[in-house]
Amino acid sequence: MKNQAYPWHLKLACWVLVAVVLAASDPLSAQSAPAGPSAPSVTFEEQVIPVLQAHCVKCHSGSAPQAGLDVRSRASLLKGGTNGAAIVVGSAEESLLYQRVRKGEMPMGGERLSQQDLGQIRRWIDAGAPAAHAEALPPPEPGTTAADRNHWAFRPPRRPSTPRLKNESRVRTPIDAFLLAALEEKELTFSSQADRVTLMRRAYFDLLGLPPTPQEVDRFLADSSFDAYKKLIDRLLASPHYGERWGRHWLDIAGYADSEGGEAADQLRDLAWRYRDYIIRAFNADKPYDRFLQEQIAGDELSRYWEHDGLPPDVVESLEATGFLRMAADGTMATHPDGLNTHYLWRMLFDTEQIVGSALMGVSLHCARCHDHKYEPISQKDYYRLQAILAGAIRPKSPQLVTKERRISEATSAEQDAAKTVNEPLEEVVKALKSLQQARLAQYRARHPKKTEATEEEVREMFSEYAAIAERLKKELEEEEAKRIHLPAIRALYDVDASPPHTYILPRGDFEKEGVLEVKPRVPAVLDDPDAPFKVPPPGLEAKTTGRRRAFAEWLTRPDHPVTARLMVNRIWAHHFGQGIVPSTDNFGKSGEPPTNQPLLDWLATEFVRQSWSVKSMHRLIMTSTAYRQGSRPRSDGLRIDPENHLLWRMTPRRIEAEIVRDAVLATAGTLVTRLFGKPITTTTKPTGEVSSESEMASGRRSIYQIMRRSAPQSFLQVFDAPVMEVNCTRRTTSTTASQALALMNSEFIGAQAEHFAHRVLREAPPAAESPVDSSTVEYAFRLTLARKPTPTERDMLLTFVQKQVGRNADLSGEPLALRVYSNLGQTLLGANEFVYID
Repeated sequence: MKNQAYPWHLKLACWVLVAVVLAASDPLSAQSAPAGPSAPSVTFEEQVIPVLQAHCVKCHSGSAPQAGLDVRSRASLLKGGTNGAAIVVGSAEESLLYQRVRKGEMPMGGERLSQQDLGQIRRWIDAGAPAAHAEALPPPEPGTTAADRNHWAFRPPRRPSTPRLKNESRVRTPIDAFLLAALEEKELTFSSQADRVTLMRRAYFDLLGLPPTPQEVDRFLADSSFDAYKKLIDRLLASPHYGERWGRHWLDIAGYADSEGGEAADQLRDLAWRYRDYIIRAFNADKPYDRFLQEQIAGDELSRYWEHDGLPPDVVESLEATGFLRMAADGTMATHPDGLNTHYLWRMLFDTEQIVGSALMGVSLHCARCHDHKYEPISQKDYYRLQAILAGAIRPKSPQLVTKERRISEATSAEQDAAKTVNEPLEEVVKALKSLQQARLAQYRARHPKKTEATEEEVREMFSEYAAIAERLKKELEEEEAKRIHLPAIRALYDVDASPPHTYILPRGDFEKEGVLEVKPRVPAVLDDPDAPFKVPPPGLEAKTTGRRRAFAEWLTRPDHPVTARLMVNRIWAHHFGQGIVPSTDNFGKSGEPPTNQPLLDWLATEFVRQSWSVKSMHRLIMTSTAYRQGSRPRSDGLRIDPENHLLWRMTPRRIEAEIVRDAVLATAGTLVTRLFGKPITTTTKPTGEVSSESEMASGRRSIYQIMRRSAPQSFLQVFDAPVMEVNCTRRTTSTTASQALALMNSEFIGAQAEHFAHRVLREAPPAAESPVDSSTVEYAFRLTLARKPTPTERDMLLTFVQKQVGRNADLSGEPLALRVYSNLGQTLLGANEFVYID
C-alpha cells in the first residue's frame, strides 16, 4: 500500500511543534515568558551575583576594573565600561555581557560558563534585571567583610593549649608536644637523636655560619654535664658572629645593596653600610623585635633627632635603622633633569612599598598598585593609603633632595660651620682645577690625528708634555681634595616636614596620569581592627614630622597584630628547619600556602610576645627541642607516609647558603679576617669576567662585608644562589648544579685557599716523620673540614690519596712536597658534598 501524502498545512504544524519542543528544552534559545505564579523569579543578589563572582569579579571590579566595567552591581552593569552598557534591560540578546559569555569570549582565559549559569543570566536580563536595590548599594570594600577577615592569618593568634600525648617521653619543650600530636595521628614519631658532633656542627652553622674547630669539638665532647648542649647554645648566641649570621638573613628581607641601581651607572651608596652594621649590632644585642621594627620604620620620629646639637649614640642608632626604607633602587642624581628624577623616585616608592608588604606584613601589596588585588582582600585604595604613610618622607612630585644629598650630619652646628668655612672656598678651587684638566685635554686632542675621538691615554702617549701637565694637575687636585673636612653623616629616611602632599589613587598605577580620588593614611583594612582602628594623631603646630610612620610602626608591633609575630617566628623556624611552618614565608594571604601546623605557629607567636619579642629566646626554644636534635637518616615509615617531611619526623639535610660556603672555606683555611663592621670590601673584575673580592686570595673578611653591587654580583656567590637585589629577597632558592662542583674544584679562590689550608694543617698537625704520609695529619685535615673523625675506611682512602700524590710529585721533596700534597687534599675535602651541607 502506498504512503499517503500529508497535506502541506499538517506538515507545517508538525515542524512548528518540533521547534517549540526544542526551544523549550534549550535555555540559550528559549525566550523567557512573563513571570507568572508558577515561574520562579530570578534576582541579581540570589542567582546572578554568585555566577559573576565566580567568573568575572577578579578582573571586573575595584577602582580600576578592566575595560572600565565593574560587574558587582546592577547599577554598574547598566553604567557599563569603555564599550558601553553591559546589559539592555529586557533583552539578553542585545546585552553585551550575555553576548560575550555565550560566545566564550569571557571570562578571558578562564573556564566557560555552564549552560545553567548562562540560562540564569539570560532569564534575569529578559525579566527586567530585577534587584533588591534598584540603585544597588556599592559593594563592600575588599577586606572589610567578615568573610575576608576569616582567613587564619588575618585573625590575631590565640594561644592554644599544649596537646596531650600518648607518649610524652620525647617531649623537651612545648614545640615537641605540638609536633608529636600531629605525628601520632599518622602513627609516626621523632627519629633518634643526632650524634653530638653532628649536632654541634649544625648549631654552629645555624647561629654563626662558621664551622667549629677541632679544638672546640674536643672541648664540647669532653663536657659530660647534663646541660652541656644548652651551654653550647648560650655560648654561640653570645658570639659577635651571631649578629653577622642572622643579620645576613634580615638584609635579604630588606633588599640591602651597596649601590643605587636604577640605571647602568649603578652608583655606589657610600653610607649604606651603616644600616648593615646597625642590623648586626641589633641582633647581637637581642634588641626586642618590636623595637627593632619601630626604629627601622620611624627611627627619626622616635628619636626626635632635630632637638639635638650633635647626635648622641642612641639617636644615631635610630637614624641608621631608617636605612631599611632606603634600600630600594634609587637612580636619582643631581645631574639628571627633574622629570627623570621624578621617574626614579616613583619607582623607589613603589619598590619600598613592596619591601614593606613582603618583609613586615606578609602580603603581596604590589598587585594592588593598578587595581584591587585579584587574589587577596586588598583594595587599590589600601595600596595608596599605605603609600600616604610614607608621603612625609618620599615625595616624587615635590621638590626633594636626590639620594646622595639625603643625609643627616652627626656633627654639632659649630663643627658644621667650621667645615663650611674650609670647604666652600675649596669647592671653587676644585671646580677650577677640574675645568683646567678638561681644557688641557681638549687643547691636545685638537692636535691629535683622531681629534675628539682620541682617548686620554692616546693623548698621553703622543704628547709627553701633556702627560706631565695632566699628572701635575691630578696631584694638585688630590692635594686640594685632601684639605676638605668630612663630617660623619647618616643615610637616613626622614620627613621633609609635617605637611605632606595629598595622595591620590593613580589610574592603572601610572604615575604619569593624574589621580582624582584622594586617600588618607591607613593600613590594609583586612589587617586593621574594627574595634580599635588605625589612626594617625594630627601633628601639632610646631611638629617637625607627620607622625604617620610612627603610628604605623606602633600599629604593626601591637601584641595582638595578626601577622607580625607569626611572620618572624616562621622565618626563624624556616632558617632552622629548611622550611617554614608556612612554606610561603613572605605570603600569609589567601594565595599563600597554609600552615602545616597552625596551633604550633600560633603558640610560637604568642610565646614570642611573652618573651618580650626576644629572637634569641626563640633560638633557645627551638634548638633545645627534641625536634631540632633529631638525626637526618630517612626511615621507611616516614618516607611512605610523609615523604616531604612536613611533619618533621627527621631533620632534613640543608645546603649552606652562598656566603656561608665562602666564609666556611676561609675559616677552614685559616684566612678568615674576623673584624666586625665598617665600609664594604670592594671587588675586581678579572679578564674572564669573573667578579671577586680584591683580597680574597690571601685572606678575606666575611661575605656580609663584601660589597653588594646590583650590576656586578660576586661570581662565586652567584654560583651558590646568592640573590641579586632587584627589590628584596624573602626566600632564597637552593639549586644543585654542575657549576657548583666545578667552582669547588677549579676556581682560583678555592685553589688559593687550599694552599693556605695546607700551611695550616702542617703547622698545627705536622707529620711525625719526613714523609707527608701520616695518619694523624690526614685525620686532622679531615676534622678541620668536616668536624668529625674519619671512619677507618675513610682514613685508609685518604692515606692512599696522599700516597698517590707523593708519587705524582716525585720532582719535589721536603716542605714543598708536603704543601703540594696537602693542598691537593684540601681542595678535595673542600669540594666534598658533606662540607657544604648541614646534616
